[in-house]
Amino acid sequence: MPLPQVKPWTAGLVAFAASLMASMAMVWVLQENQLREARARVSDLAADHAQAVQRGLERALSANYSLAALVQQGQGEVPNFQAAGEQLLTFHPGVSMLALGPQGTISQVVPLKGNERALGFNPLNHPVQRAEALLARETRHLTLAGPMELIQGGVGVVGRLPVFIKGAQTPDKFWGFTTVTIRLNEVLALAHLSRLEERGYAYQLWRVAGDDGGRQVISQSSRPTLVQPVERPLELPNGFWYLSVSPVNGWGSPQSLAARSTMALLFSALLGYLVFLLGRQKAQERHLAALVNQRTAEIEEARRHMEATLSAVPDSLFEMSLDGEYLSVQTPDPTLLLRPPADMLGQRVSDLMEAEAAEQVLGALADAHRDGLSGGRLLALPLQGRRLWFELSVARMAVPEGAAPRFVVLSRDITRRRQDEDMLRLTAKVFEQSTEAFVVTDAQERILMVNQAFCDLSGFSREDAVGKTAKLLAAHREDDSFRQLVRVAVRQRGHWQGEAWNQRKNRSRYLQWLSISRVDNSLGEPSHYIASFRDITQQKETEERIRSLAYFDALTGLPNRSLLNERSNLSLASARRSGEPVAVIYLDMDHFKNVNDSLGHSVGDELLVDFARRLKALVKEQDTVSRLGGDEFVLVVNDAPVAQAQQLAEAILAMSATPFQIGPYELSVTLSIGVALYPQHGEDFDTLHQRADSAMYQAKKSGRNQYRLFTAEIQQAAARVLQLENALRKAWERDQMTLHYQPQVDLGTGQVIGAEALLRWRHPELGQVSPAEFIPVAEDTGLILDLGEWVLRTALQQVRRWQDQGLPPLTVSVNLSPVQFRQPLLPELVQRLIKEAGIAPQLLELELTEGAAMDDPEGAIAIMDRLHDQGIRLLIDDFGTGYSSLSHLKRFQVYKLKIDQSFVRDLSEAAQDQGIVKAIIGMAQALGLRTIAEGVETEGQIEFLRTLGCDEIQGYYYSRPLPAAEFEAYLTRQSTPLPA
Repeated sequence: MPLPQVKPWTAGLVAFAASLMASMAMVWVLQENQLREARARVSDLAADHAQAVQRGLERALSANYSLAALVQQGQGEVPNFQAAGEQLLTFHPGVSMLALGPQGTISQVVPLKGNERALGFNPLNHPVQRAEALLARETRHLTLAGPMELIQGGVGVVGRLPVFIKGAQTPDKFWGFTTVTIRLNEVLALAHLSRLEERGYAYQLWRVAGDDGGRQVISQSSRPTLVQPVERPLELPNGFWYLSVSPVNGWGSPQSLAARSTMALLFSALLGYLVFLLGRQKAQERHLAALVNQRTAEIEEARRHMEATLSAVPDSLFEMSLDGEYLSVQTPDPTLLLRPPADMLGQRVSDLMEAEAAEQVLGALADAHRDGLSGGRLLALPLQGRRLWFELSVARMAVPEGAAPRFVVLSRDITRRRQDEDMLRLTAKVFEQSTEAFVVTDAQERILMVNQAFCDLSGFSREDAVGKTAKLLAAHREDDSFRQLVRVAVRQRGHWQGEAWNQRKNRSRYLQWLSISRVDNSLGEPSHYIASFRDITQQKETEERIRSLAYFDALTGLPNRSLLNERSNLSLASARRSGEPVAVIYLDMDHFKNVNDSLGHSVGDELLVDFARRLKALVKEQDTVSRLGGDEFVLVVNDAPVAQAQQLAEAILAMSATPFQIGPYELSVTLSIGVALYPQHGEDFDTLHQRADSAMYQAKKSGRNQYRLFTAEIQQAAARVLQLENALRKAWERDQMTLHYQPQVDLGTGQVIGAEALLRWRHPELGQVSPAEFIPVAEDTGLILDLGEWVLRTALQQVRRWQDQGLPPLTVSVNLSPVQFRQPLLPELVQRLIKEAGIAPQLLELELTEGAAMDDPEGAIAIMDRLHDQGIRLLIDDFGTGYSSLSHLKRFQVYKLKIDQSFVRDLSEAAQDQGIVKAIIGMAQALGLRTIAEGVETEGQIEFLRTLGCDEIQGYYYSRPLPAAEFEAYLTRQSTPLPA
């Protein structure tokens, strides 16, 4: 149906309105974007000042750690506290007082003048500060009190750090507190908050007061009124401070909004006028086109009427003479002719047809000449690659007296009718000889026909069945509800098939596969019903046995993977129709292998059976509990939104926490559980199963005995890890891995004395992959062992090549993964690789992190001793970032400490970093260890490290990590000592 035509002025108004709405929406979006950009700029500015305030406070509070280091180094005694405190005050601007409080009572302060009232003060006995002091002692963390009025004047905060002394054989003992008092004005001055007001912003630094929950203003601008301020938190010990900032003159610009709105209005008016002109032109064009279409339709209708008249006759029509000559030919289907119509004119049937067929045509013409009409003659003609049958009807035409007789011959193709008759005879034969039983009834369900297979199967003879109703075959049923159900299905769809119970004449029951079809008459009304059936009792019993083996777990009786797939697809199909959510829950028992290994597989099997029984009791009957194999189970829970799925996961964890009594053993089980939901996490079961598996793996990585709900981050991480794992397996064999070497320089002589071997991976598709990304993947998959061996071998052979080229002896430093370090045969592997390379063991330095050494200190000491006995030097990498025990550090066979670059980076400015680096170097010197600082980039860092007595340095100040060939060229260029 054509759409109604819109008047030009209406189209213009609609275009104007639509354009105005779109333009105003764009104006609104521009204004919103401008506001967001303004808030983003203010947010970044507030973040910078908030971080400056936080860094100032943290830098001042870091003096506590230096005081704590002095106390622990002196085992509770700090004889030179006055001098040390005065030196710390110079490095920590804003600190007004440093104090030591053994057992909580302040006994020493620096400076003493003005702070005499602090002596003897014990926060553990103070009614207000007792809670904060107890919290610091119990958590062993630095706590922050204030802001408060200081006894020296002004506002400040107090930081307390509990100090514990570790004994050789006794637990840590609480020594007391180190206390740092900070003047807020000096710290806030370093953050330059006043510049915010200079740039046209109002600000307020505040916190939530602990006593009444109100806002306590710490510092604010001269115009403290804030309009929709941006707030940035400062995370400090014991809580948060907040910096709120907003423009003094507000966020918006009314002039800009008015200008943009005016432009939108003018543009919309112009567009509406153009649409009006275009609509008027289109209306004229449509009027002319309508006139042309009307005339064309009239001509086309006359042509169709003529063609319909000619094609109304479905058969071929010929005009012939008595001797069989074709005078005219008309046919709807030229393929039913022996030749094209033009070629047949003037030809006789005896020239075109076989003799027998021509004789039939001439006989029909003779009969019509005699009787006026002739019909029923059949002839077969070879057409379309096969023999077609035609029925002839001939009528004598009226002609002028004395003219030659003429006849109209109608040739009807009856090939299909002949085939149907043959098929009917064949069908009757099949009906009688079929091995399936057939029953044909009339519309009233009276039996009309049965075949021999029916008699053999049911025991009823034809005489017993014909004339009876079909109810004869279901006489054992107490009601006819089943027959009524079948009637309804056949009435609605014309067919029904399925399983049904029946009985023989001797009343024995059997299961049959029954198919019933309805046959309609020409009016569309039922005239007959045809039923076919066969005995499937034995087949059904066999299928049930096969199904039980194919779809159920032999141990627990739960559905196996195949049945799980079927049921899950049914659940998802139902969910798509109803819109209900579906949860897929993946379970894995933690450390189940330990049960089999320690107690035997029979105990493990009983545990799995008992666990399956408990698990099945937690879900509804329509839900699916499946065992995939081993200790892995999958649940498909219908109508389970996220909250219900999480509750079920928690219930499963609670269920598993109850001990299992297996014979004489009481076993405890923990689980790692992953949950994925339809449709949020996937549309098909394979996707949901894979994502629940990924979430379960994340739960296992996070410590086990917990559940995880699938997230996009889990999927992305899993896909990336899998991609890296597959690419990593052959990376070093395909020459994608290389070692780069960064020079290590003696700070005293300026000579290059060694190099750190650093692994690099360039993948042809992934590009340069960071070690921080692929090393954890290698450790999780065990590939780190082969990869680590390749790195060691390559680095040692490179040292040998440098020696063969006449370069001075250099040590090479190689990083060890914690996974490598825990291998018992590591010393033997290193010794073998050194022998293969043919170099001195002293040229190899192995670096391991504090965490790798402290995971198992006693085991680490044993490995270190064996490596040390072989002459190999060991380094503690990233020292200062972990939690090394000084007692263990003394026992470690360590040659050198590497100061982490995070402390070196801000060495020239950060007093806290300076104190830490000084403490590390001092401790190393006291223990007789060398030190090396990494990440050195400036002359100022070098000067500071030299004054503290650091032995070696490496970093971009001298060189970035270089490929082997470039490193050799670097050594050649640096034949003279580097500036030290």
